[in-house]
Amino acid sequence: MPKSLALKWVISSSFLLLIAIVLLIYSLLLPEYSVRGLLYTASAMMEEEAQYFSRHYAKNPNTPPPHNYFYTSVIGKEALPEKIRHMLDTPPSMSFGAVQVFGDLDSEDEDEGRAVLAQPLSDGKTLYMYDIDHDQEEGGEVETPRSDAYLDHELRGVIFISLAVFIPALIIIALLVWWLVRPLGRLAQWSTTLKDPEAVSGQRPHFGFKEFNMLADALAQSVQQVQAASLREGRLLRYTSHELRTPLAVLKANIELLALQSGGVLPPPLQRIERSVLNMQRIAETLLWMSRELPEPLPEEAIDMSGLVNDLIEEHRYLIGTRDIELILDISSEPCRLPFTACRIVVGNFLRNALQYADDGVVEINFAYPQLRLVNRIRETQQSEASADFGYGLGLELMRQLSARLGWHIEVTVEEQCYTVTLAFENTEPPQEPQPEADNPADLPS
Repeated sequence: MPKSLALKWVISSSFLLLIAIVLLIYSLLLPEYSVRGLLYTASAMMEEEAQYFSRHYAKNPNTPPPHNYFYTSVIGKEALPEKIRHMLDTPPSMSFGAVQVFGDLDSEDEDEGRAVLAQPLSDGKTLYMYDIDHDQEEGGEVETPRSDAYLDHELRGVIFISLAVFIPALIIIALLVWWLVRPLGRLAQWSTTLKDPEAVSGQRPHFGFKEFNMLADALAQSVQQVQAASLREGRLLRYTSHELRTPLAVLKANIELLALQSGGVLPPPLQRIERSVLNMQRIAETLLWMSRELPEPLPEEAIDMSGLVNDLIEEHRYLIGTRDIELILDISSEPCRLPFTACRIVVGNFLRNALQYADDGVVEINFAYPQLRLVNRIRETQQSEASADFGYGLGLELMRQLSARLGWHIEVTVEEQCYTVTLAFENTEPPQEPQPEADNPADLPS
């Protein structure tokens, strides 16, 4: 189903549901308030009759109590029928106006429910009025065909009026939804064409509403800004790929020439330059690989983690300086298959952090595939806010991003200045389908 049609269906269904709820509430409340109206009418009639009798009784005590088809009355509780007299000794089940109901009026039992009104008289006596049930009489209740026909006619009129309101309201709502959603669907369809730069810079369609046109302008402007940022990023990648890697390659070649001229051993200043050039080269290659939208999978090879860690320790041993730091290694010699350069960058960055921030004491490095663990004591940091990133080189956050791309998992814990990094070389994500080979693969240099 197209998105515009789905949106129309959702909006129209919402309006219909709202109307249905309103009609349901109206249907439930109408009988309730109709019954209340009938009860009020009965209470008013009985109370008015009782007041009328009370006035005449004050003038003439021989005035007979009122009696008609619907109710009768007696003076004094002793004159009431025995069952009604017993009912008055129980609490009423309902009261409406001056009338109290004892029992259930809807019951088929003739004595189950009775409506009673008590009216005090001028001489201290009490007039009791109660309803009469004619169902048990011979011939049953009197039929009222003309009144029933009138009521049925009025009910049919109410139903007709309800349909006359509901159907036009439904049509009006459907037209309103179509009128509002149609340009919104056109806006949604037009937004899918904004991937093309020519569509963004071209003439924008008119969507009939000022608000939709403003939204379209804002959307086109946002897409233009994103495309401009993407172009800047592309230029930056090209500059990084050529303008930065070229001088790094020149520096590396000249350092190798200096090493040959000096007999293979560089002086400490040139060693530091060599290490910095190598790190910059790896950082540039890593950033280029990570910045690709769909980077090609890195080739895996058999890695001796023990040899790799020892090489990295020798490469970063200068960070120890004059501190008394003992390295405790517990590394499995079993070969494992991993992307060599990415593994070297991540492990080297964590080792660099460990040596950079370690206090005098012990640095533990444990490895048993698929988990590498580094534990060291860190110095008191001067940061004003708590942070888990004691980054150096690429930094911990960048390592998280690189590991996430590779499907690895990093866990960092800091407890009482004890800094622990756990790196799991286990891909927790489902395997991806191999991407087609590109003309210029972005494999990291080993």
